[in-house]
This record gives sequence, C-alpha cells and structure tokens, in this order.
Amino acid sequence: MSVRRLSRPKLSVHVSEYVGLVAALVAVWGVGDALSTLWAIEATGSIGGEANPWIRAVLAHDPALLLVVKTAVVAVVGGLLLSQREFVQSVPGWRLWFGSLLAVGSIIVAGNVSVGLAAVL
Repeated sequence: MSVRRLSRPKLSVHVSEYVGLVAALVAVWGVGDALSTLWAIEATGSIGGEANPWIRAVLAHDPALLLVVKTAVVAVVGGLLLSQREFVQSVPGWRLWFGSLLAVGSIIVAGNVSVGLAAVL
C-alpha cells in the first residue's frame, strides 16, 4: 500500500527592504508604543509620566482614544512613506534615518515596559 503525501502550499512573498522598514516603524511606533504606554499607565495608575503633552491630553480625555490617534498617525505616516518611496530612497542616509527612528522607538517602548514592570514588581 502506498502512502500519499500532501504537499504544503508554499507561500512566497517578497517584501522589499524599504517596505520592511516602513512596517517595522509602524510596529514599533504604532503598536509597540501604544500598547506599552497603555500598560505603563494601567500599572502606575497615572498619566503623569507621559512626556508627550499631546498624548497626555489624549490620555486625560480617554485612554482608549490613544489607540485611535496612534492608528491614524501610523496610517498617514506609513502611507506617506510608501507613496514617497522614490523620494525617500533618493535622500542620502535614508537607511540610517530609518534605523535611528527604530532605535529611538525601541528605547521608548523599553522605557514604557520598565515603568510598568517597576510599578507591578
């Protein structure tokens, strides 16, 4: 008796370096920053530690509104970066710029997480 093997469908998606960097910015500055900010605020019970006055105002009004604001901002910025790809890539040092933004965003997310951990522990 022969055994029939089913082959897995292969998903092959090519994502360019530029699109990957834009997606990483959206993930860090949108999802990571929003969720870590909300968690730090929940853990501390205060919005006093938020450094950005605009975000502090949004949080004072309604913390859930932060998700709406962050989603709108990353949609606009991500859309602009994708639509202006040729221009951005023509600027010398554009990879360094993306890397710097990712590094700063990661530091901010790590700071938010450390504030939350300090409050919980």
